[in-house]
Amino acid sequence: MILDEIAFRSLLNKGEEIKYVAHVHPFVIYPDLFKILLFALAMPILAYFLFPLYPFNVIWAVWIGIGILLFVYRLLQWYLDAWIVTNMGLIDHEWNSLFDQSTTRIEYGNIEGITHEIKGFWGTILRFGNIQVEHMSGEPIMIEKVASPRKIERHIVRCQTEFLRRQNFEDHGKLREMLVNLLRTSGKK
Repeated sequence: MILDEIAFRSLLNKGEEIKYVAHVHPFVIYPDLFKILLFALAMPILAYFLFPLYPFNVIWAVWIGIGILLFVYRLLQWYLDAWIVTNMGLIDHEWNSLFDQSTTRIEYGNIEGITHEIKGFWGTILRFGNIQVEHMSGEPIMIEKVASPRKIERHIVRCQTEFLRRQNFEDHGKLREMLVNLLRTSGKK
């Protein structure tokens, strides 16, 4: 949770707090991470032990350095491409690179419906699937192959209910205050 606060604090408004962060299931990125570990880290380490000569040491070190950077980049891409469920709304943060990011914010009052689907054998066994949020102001947003879509749906609905209840209490208080002021001003005449 502390890492979420650090990574996503620039997306939050004043008074907004993170309730849940949804990521693509880690099972989906394992093939990419395995390829990076095999070709960008294991191969140069093996080559270093087979050819420990001086001119090759620089090549192996550069190769390993690039492999570490690729591994960290892929982990960042997975972690920062997320849905952030807050106490005020839902934030869809798409992180493609350091210089390519986009954010879509949906207030709870604008959400019309939430649907999720779990397809296939691995989706059922590992509990990952797609979740879609339909809202008034545009096309529905979707995150594919997300871990525990039912759990995310429950978090969104619970936070939406709390938000709407709090908003109704605030509106009720404002309406009561307006009526009291109206009665006071009409009584002075």
